[in-house]
This record gives sequence, C-alpha cells and structure tokens, in this order.
Amino acid sequence: MKISLIYAYWANQPGGVTWCDLPWALRDKGLPKKLNAAGHEVLETILMAEEPFAEELPAGLRLAGDIADAVREAAEQGELPVVVAGSCAIAAIGAIAGLGAGTRIAWFDAHPDLNTPETTRTGLFEGMALAAACGRAWRHIVAEEARLLEPARFEDTVLFGTRDIDDAEAGLITSAGIARAATVADLKSKLGGAGSVYVHLDMDVHDALEVRTDASAIPGGPGVEEVRAALTAIANIKALAITGLDPAAPDAGRAADIAIEYVLAIAGDGA
Repeated sequence: MKISLIYAYWANQPGGVTWCDLPWALRDKGLPKKLNAAGHEVLETILMAEEPFAEELPAGLRLAGDIADAVREAAEQGELPVVVAGSCAIAAIGAIAGLGAGTRIAWFDAHPDLNTPETTRTGLFEGMALAAACGRAWRHIVAEEARLLEPARFEDTVLFGTRDIDDAEAGLITSAGIARAATVADLKSKLGGAGSVYVHLDMDVHDALEVRTDASAIPGGPGVEEVRAALTAIANIKALAITGLDPAAPDAGRAADIAIEYVLAIAGDGA
C-alpha cells in the first residue's frame, strides 16, 4: 500500500504550546520507518502555517485548505492519506474537504467538538471542529479558506468513545441525528456499507486512567485494545487523521507508540 503521511505544523507557535509538535513526535518515534518495514511505500509531505499563532482561525483554515489539497491528491493516486496534526479542527476540516461529498465520519474523540460561536464556553476553535466540518460554524470562511465547499452531513457521522458533552452539543446530537456507537459491533453496524470513511482519531478518546495524552484527557473511555479493534473493524477507510496528543504529556511516548501501532494495524501487511 502507498501511504501519504501529511504533517501539518504551526511554525510560529508561542512558548508553552507543545501540541503543535505532534507531527515530529510521531516521525521521531519511527512512523515512516515502521511503515516501510511493514512493506508499505511511504510518501511524506510537510505543510506549515507561517502566520502568528494569534491569527489561529484564518491561518489555521488556510492550513486546512493545504491539507485538503494533499488529501485529495493522495486519494486520487490510490494512496491512504494519514494526516498528523496537533490541531484536531485543522486535521478534520482539511481531511473531510479533501475527500469530498458523501464521506462517512468515524469520530474517535472524548469530545464531540460540536460547539459553535454561539454556544462555546471557551471560545476554542478546537471545540467546534465537527460543527465546522458539517457547516454549522464559521461556514463561509471555512468554505473560502479550507475549500470545504460541500460540508459533511451530521447524519453521516458516528461518534465513538465520546463522553465529555456540553448541553448544547447534546441537543445538537439529538436534533441532527448524529449516531453514537457504544461497542465495536455497534460502530461497524452504524457505518454500514459506507464506500468512503474518514477516521478522526483524537488520542484523548482513550480512558485517561489507561493512557493520558493531553490536558483534556478524561477517565471513562475505551481502552487501547477496544480502540484498536474498532479501527480495524472499519472498512473502506479513505483517510485517517491522528491528533490530540501533546508531546509534553506524561504518557506521550507510550501514546505515540500506540498511535503508530494503530496506523500499522489499519494499513495491514504491505507485502
């Protein structure tokens, strides 16, 4: 299999912001080398946002647009695009825009990221990632900068391991018909015979008592073996994004190894 590793990086990050370094954490841990050793052909692309971090929304969405172009090109060439980015919003919007209309979404994340500018309590764009990808937040600038001309559909989304949900997000999950999978079998059933699936893997999906990936990690989620089983049960994965892992977190090294194991499991034997 040909695998396109797409590293999305914020070059001008302020001191103390360490989650931006996730691409290098996985690369330094040997992600491309291990894929090569498993028999896969690996292509690497580095995408950078040069603007000041204070300009998070417009600069981040321009980076998402670059991700969309890279994902689209890789998919057209029959490659599996794997986006590695510290920002879950940039990764999700870019990958979904790159795959285009009709893509189903398997959302592995402790948070549904369904807030909007009207409902958010923190103001963080990360908490609006799925809402933005589905056209509910910042729709015009997302379309212009990230080239997401046709948003994803809420009803094409399945949440897995999602448990830290605000009241407004819970209301949207119900009203928009967003599915939630409680087990691996449930996830497989609700994705059905999807011809194209985007897998969004925020590493905070894990039970924080088993592996703590960043400051937002919380107890109660699935364990490593359950996540692995869920990922490998999904057919027709057309793009994968890995995010939500802070290289400065206490369990960062182990979490990086786990993320790499997941990519290898999804890719299978390259021989």
